[in-house]
Parts: sequence; C-alpha cells; structure tokens
Amino acid sequence: MEASADNGYVKSILRATELLEVLAAAEGPLSLGELSARLGWAKSTTHGIVSTLTAAALTEQRQSDGRYGLSIRAFELGCAARRSWDMLDAQKHLQHLAMETGESAFLATADGTDTVLLETAMVTGNYQILSPSGTRKPIYCSSHGKVLLAFRPEAEREAIIRRLEFVKFTPATVEDAEALRAACAEIREQGYCVENGEYRMGLRSISAPVPDRSGFAKYAVGIVGLAKEQSASASRKAVSGVLAAAEALSRQIK
Repeated sequence: MEASADNGYVKSILRATELLEVLAAAEGPLSLGELSARLGWAKSTTHGIVSTLTAAALTEQRQSDGRYGLSIRAFELGCAARRSWDMLDAQKHLQHLAMETGESAFLATADGTDTVLLETAMVTGNYQILSPSGTRKPIYCSSHGKVLLAFRPEAEREAIIRRLEFVKFTPATVEDAEALRAACAEIREQGYCVENGEYRMGLRSISAPVPDRSGFAKYAVGIVGLAKEQSASASRKAVSGVLAAAEALSRQIK
C-alpha cells in the first residue's frame, strides 16, 4: 500500500478524495486537462485516479465528450450519509419561516473552518438568492457561521479562529481574529446575528443558534435576502421569526 512515512495514511485515497471534492465544487463535468490543472497533478496521475474512481462507480465519464463528473452512486452514498446523521426535520419550519418573512430560509452546520448549508426553502416566485444545499462558505463572514462559532465551547471556538485566514470578500468582511471574537461576544449576548454584505455585497442575513441540552449549537437557522430599508417593526418581526424557528428546531434535540 502507498502510505506516507509520517502518519500511515494511504496517499492514493487522500488524492482520490481531493479529486472528488474538485468535481463536487465544479459547475459541471470536467475534462481530464481541466481536472489535472485544478488539482495541480500530472495528467497521467489524474487519469489513473479518476479511472479507478470510475471503475468503482463513484465518477462517470460522458461518452459524448469524455468529461468526468460525479456518479449516481456518489449521490446515493451522500443520501445514505445524510440518513445516518443526527439531522433535524427542518423543512416544515424553513418553509414556514420563508413564507412568514418573504426571504429564503436555511439550516446550516459547521465543518472545520467552513459552514455547510444542509437544507433550504424559498418563497415561490422570489429571486433565487440561496446557494444549493451542500454549499460551503468560510465560517467567519456569514450570520450562520458567526452564530455557530459564538455558541460553541470557548476552546473549540478559539481553535477554529486560530486556523482562519481572513480573506476580504467585500469591504464589510470581518478583518481579523479580535474583531471576530468581539462579534461572537455580542452575538452570545443578543442571541442572534445580523450580517450585511460580508460575503456578497447587497445581501443581508439573520441567523440564530439551534442549541442542544448543553446550550451549544450544532446547527444555525436563518434567512437571507436582498439588503433593503426596513422599518424597526419589520426588522423585529424578521428576528422574531428566526428565533421562533430556532426554538422549534431546538425542541427536536432536547
């Protein structure tokens, strides 16, 4: 077996996982040359690994143009993984939240220094603002990311913050660890987070934690829409709706 000298991991499996992640992030199937360029590997190495994954039915090659993409089998494995999680039955709450606020609603969780959207709901006829389920974002520049940071044990929060690289996506993006720590303290005090254009200019989101018995949050629920002028009463209603959804979801895990 091809194992690294320092930790015993099988390098070829790590590379296969990296290739799958590139295909998952792509907007469509990729040619061998595109895969090789994105991975920074030689074409021969890329071809060997993607051919093996295709033989294992985790990727597939289109007959029309020879491009590679994830397979139905990969989709089946993802669905099986989702069924095995301690997942909340969130869709009815997200649909209610979307209808109540007129904004797109979502449930998210944290994975390392990223967030991952788990479920989404939107009002029919509204402009599609939300990214699809499975989308990753940096944890420090979204309302749900900062909520997930704020409502977790301090040692875990600090370990994540120390690993962050603060990329400025917009002028409003949080700039450094101290600013993020201050934001987390404020979020813990008020119980929710409002974010304005930190990841994408022109968007505004509100998120609240979904705490378990310990008071820490594995999930965050929220809404996102175009940034616009709102009356104080409308803003309070939006926050109240998010908090009510978070409370309803929290009851599922208490």
